[in-house]
Amino acid sequence: MSEPAVELSGGQALVRMLREHGARWAFGIGGFQLLPYYDALHDAPPELVHVLVKDERDGAFMADAYARISRTPGVCDGTLGPGATNLVTGLAESYGAGVPVIALAGETNSLISGRHATQESDQLAILRPTVKEALRVDRIERVPELVRRAYAVATGGRPGPVLLNVREDVSHGRHAFPEADLHADPATCRLPGRRMRPDAADVDAAAELLARAGRPVLLAGGGVHLSGAYDELAALAERFALPVATTIGGKGAISERHPLALGVFGRYSRAANAFIADADVLLVVGCKLGEIATNRWSLLPAGASVIQLDVSPEELGRNARLAVGMIGDAALGLADLLAAAPEPRPRNSADIEAAKRAWEAEHEPRRASEERPVHQARLLRELNAVLPEDGILVADGGFAAHWSALYWEVARAGRHYVANRGHASIGYGVPAAIGAKLAAPDRAVAALVGDGGLAMSIGELETAVRLGLDGLVFVVVDNQASGYVKALQHSLYDGRFQSVDSVDVDYSRVAREFGVHAERVEDPAALAPAFDRALGAGGPALVDVCVTRDPSGMLPGTDPRTAERSTT
Repeated sequence: MSEPAVELSGGQALVRMLREHGARWAFGIGGFQLLPYYDALHDAPPELVHVLVKDERDGAFMADAYARISRTPGVCDGTLGPGATNLVTGLAESYGAGVPVIALAGETNSLISGRHATQESDQLAILRPTVKEALRVDRIERVPELVRRAYAVATGGRPGPVLLNVREDVSHGRHAFPEADLHADPATCRLPGRRMRPDAADVDAAAELLARAGRPVLLAGGGVHLSGAYDELAALAERFALPVATTIGGKGAISERHPLALGVFGRYSRAANAFIADADVLLVVGCKLGEIATNRWSLLPAGASVIQLDVSPEELGRNARLAVGMIGDAALGLADLLAAAPEPRPRNSADIEAAKRAWEAEHEPRRASEERPVHQARLLRELNAVLPEDGILVADGGFAAHWSALYWEVARAGRHYVANRGHASIGYGVPAAIGAKLAAPDRAVAALVGDGGLAMSIGELETAVRLGLDGLVFVVVDNQASGYVKALQHSLYDGRFQSVDSVDVDYSRVAREFGVHAERVEDPAALAPAFDRALGAGGPALVDVCVTRDPSGMLPGTDPRTAERSTT
């Protein structure tokens, strides 16, 4: 008896396999090579809906943020040549941040490959450094296998993006696929994929070191979000009275209202850096200890014993000499540490609360500022007060992330704050907010974007309108400049500015032409009502906030000379 088979085009097989893996949204722009895939998507809703974007980079950013919030791989696509190469920046972000994305790229027909086909380039070589694995789909019968492989790689170990480079003749061809081959492995369809525990001997050594510590500190990175290790982290911190500091990407690993929460550490810090400098034991969880987090590798005290827990073996010991290294999933590793822990020394957390109160008192004048143009600390306080606790703030690259990392408070543990720290590209905020909103339609989403970042992706306002996204607010930090670069030039070159200033554009007027509810704010007293109206607009909204044009006030309390010049 012959095995049941179904005849499909390569494009239909791709869509069938994405649906089998639970893909809900896909983002991209069509082209001839992937037209059968697009045609198959016509019949895929409501299970799988494709979103036309204005630029493939934006589609990759949408897929990235969708994956972070939904904890399932995002999907994006680009056609042959410029469509595929436009994916580079978005995929580099996902690769750097450990975010699972499945990217489809159309490729030339194998019969004309290498003969100067229109738009042909070595796109596989161009894209390969930006993904965990680049898979060549050169045979139609291998489509199911390779889609399964893409999901397994994307969600396995440290997550990341995977490229499926699909030949034109594969996409347009037809094949009788055995029905049994059109299946997905459920363990690879969401984060985390298959988990692994650290070695028991390493866990025991780490638990003993923590129990003996006099001044331990826990450093949490984005791996806590990827693992969903919130409960385990809080339980261990409470057991050992461990102060918890986070990277910008790890912000929200613990509620920042928790008595043990120190906020972010590194280049931007409230109280965390002082505790780290005084620590005798550092427990590093899902954190790469990169440049920003360690203030160019100058922050970690030389005498501290470092315990590092990471799912990637290659990260252990990369940026710090380790007393104990543990390879494994963050949630399982923290749970094992808690189970193995002997009775810890009693500790008093009053000094943590005192340090946080001192910072708040020092910065209260900024947060309550009546300055016009608006002070960014005041902007963030008013937005924080209006956005619900389960809301999501998406921060664009540059100073939008710098200011919000320091002044935004995450009230609940979880992915309530999204910043693109994998590659830190300007232009992430608008498309990423759309992706986040699609992943969490019942939650309010705000995007904090500079006027430069908005200009890079302003066409996606039409995308938000077309999708009818209610409870989505784009907050423009409008300083008529490339703010971060201008602050650097102010500090390093005594105010000699070059190619950083732009004309004053009223982005609320531009947004209204897209059909977005929009208004401009110049008075800090008008912020809260404007944000309220935006959240209740019944569709996407934009608030263009005029902030300081003074370059000395564009960065949140960090000397750019210290921030950018090497300490080695």
